[in-house]
Amino acid sequence: MKLAKYVKFRQEKFGGVLFETRSEKVYALNPTAASVVREIQVGTPEAEIPARLKAEYAAQDAEQIGQEAHAFMQQLRDQGLVDES
Repeated sequence: MKLAKYVKFRQEKFGGVLFETRSEKVYALNPTAASVVREIQVGTPEAEIPARLKAEYAAQDAEQIGQEAHAFMQQLRDQGLVDES
């Protein structure tokens, strides 16, 4: 999985911003969602992203993090913001 070629990401103090250049849509991301996008950018396999988030945020509920990360990645797919690689 990687960001679609027409999608740009910028880290911000509040989390991050995804900008889809074809339709000029802007998506504000909270810190957790921005972490998911950063992992996608560096090529982390999708199955490893929840574990990395758990470590980054020292979270107790790995199952909840996994569900939320997978749901967010599915939203990215549904909106055409990522390509499968």
